[in-house]
Amino acid sequence: MRIIGGTSRGRRLSGPRGAAIRPTADPVKEALFNILADRIVGARFLDLFAGTGNIGLEALSRGATQATFVESNQTAWRLLEANVRRCGFERASEVRPVPVSRFLKHTRGPAYDIVFLDPPYQTQDAQRVLSSVGADVIIQPHGVVVVEHFHKTHLDDRIGHWALVKTYRYGDTCLSLYQRERTEASA
Repeated sequence: MRIIGGTSRGRRLSGPRGAAIRPTADPVKEALFNILADRIVGARFLDLFAGTGNIGLEALSRGATQATFVESNQTAWRLLEANVRRCGFERASEVRPVPVSRFLKHTRGPAYDIVFLDPPYQTQDAQRVLSSVGADVIIQPHGVVVVEHFHKTHLDDRIGHWALVKTYRYGDTCLSLYQRERTEASA
């Protein structure tokens, strides 16, 4: 596992042993950042179910100004903290070792431009979490949410305040891009 673009390109990241943590594969990560290319520079990035920080660190390497990593698995967040130090992104990173639901319930501060969530494939956490991300305190009005999920997992076209823009498939993995649903008055 490594950073594949930007200022830290080629930097190796510490990864998990065993199957408890499933890092995003390089081809999917490259596709994700191609999708986000015009949004990443200067962005505040929220990485939910962050694992070892693979995606948020890639965002920082490619020009995001700040990344918050939320991960409750103790083994994963220890690897994540080591990876943040290895890449030299301590000042631009915040590691929150809490469950995603608790973080979303209690977070305050500047809103994020991009939210990435990659919950465990065997759960329905994507639908539940996406409906919780609708508050303006979490994400900018023109922000986006990207959900990484197993291709057989069905996500609704509309979840809370979010409307599905497009789903991209890469083998068994899908990336579903959501934006805030536009009302007639704001369209």
